[in-house]
Amino acid sequence: MWNTPEHSPEVGRILHLEHFNFEVPDQDMATVFFMKGLGLTRDPYRRTDETNMGVNIGRQQLHLPVRGEGTPHFDGVVGLVVPDLDQVEARLKVLQSHGAFTDTPFALVREESAALITSPYGIRIRLHNAGSIPSLLPLGLAYVDYDTPEGSAEGIAAFYSEILGSPAHVVSYLGARTAEITMGPHQTVRFIERGPGPFDHTRVHIAVYVSHYHKTRKALAAMGIEVGEERNGTFFWNRILDPGTGKIILAVGHETRSVYHPDFMRPLINRWPMETEPFTDYGEVMAYIDGKWTPRTH
Repeated sequence: MWNTPEHSPEVGRILHLEHFNFEVPDQDMATVFFMKGLGLTRDPYRRTDETNMGVNIGRQQLHLPVRGEGTPHFDGVVGLVVPDLDQVEARLKVLQSHGAFTDTPFALVREESAALITSPYGIRIRLHNAGSIPSLLPLGLAYVDYDTPEGSAEGIAAFYSEILGSPAHVVSYLGARTAEITMGPHQTVRFIERGPGPFDHTRVHIAVYVSHYHKTRKALAAMGIEVGEERNGTFFWNRILDPGTGKIILAVGHETRSVYHPDFMRPLINRWPMETEPFTDYGEVMAYIDGKWTPRTH
């Protein structure tokens, strides 16, 4: 459905939004929430020690390093597509009833075909049922939304269009002026005007693959953006500038990768798609009776 010509917009030089990175205090809660709750899969090959964790989401990932600084405050939302939202919601409610998220910010608000979840770390994640929004697979990282100061949408859109060669438009989203940036097939990053700010997104970052790696690095450096050391086909930068004035608009962490990077399109192991949804037993053997989750008797 989403791969027909009318539903396949141009992508541009940013080819693939590969991961979203934020720090976690430890891996225990991450395992409970992301694997046992959301049904995602820990990457068994990369980031497997106690200092970092790779969580596979179809062809994308979350990277969850442990550095001892704690999870940062994040003014935004990470959007994921999942094959069966009802089952995910059932599992999360079972875990919550068992006290897994006690004394954390965890919350779940069901929407029409989505659920807005405040993770135990305070990072907000919106889960969309597969088929309800454009996606290549029934499991994946669909978008990242950032809050940004009023009056910044035009400059941000111009920056990604002129400097990074990505389709970028100013649209109305959730009632606010928004710079909407294409970052891969059916993958979007949105910058939503949310008041005066300031907003600082440097302690989280997105990772993207680009087609013109060296040209992109030189273009950013020519604007006066510190691009950091180039290593193994990747570099980091964290400022968005207005290409017309050269003024800093927003601080946002970026990891930019070449298609020669060893992780480019590396096959990722996922428990979805499967004949049966992972951890289905949480939804099937537990029933919500008299305000609590109770084992089924059949």
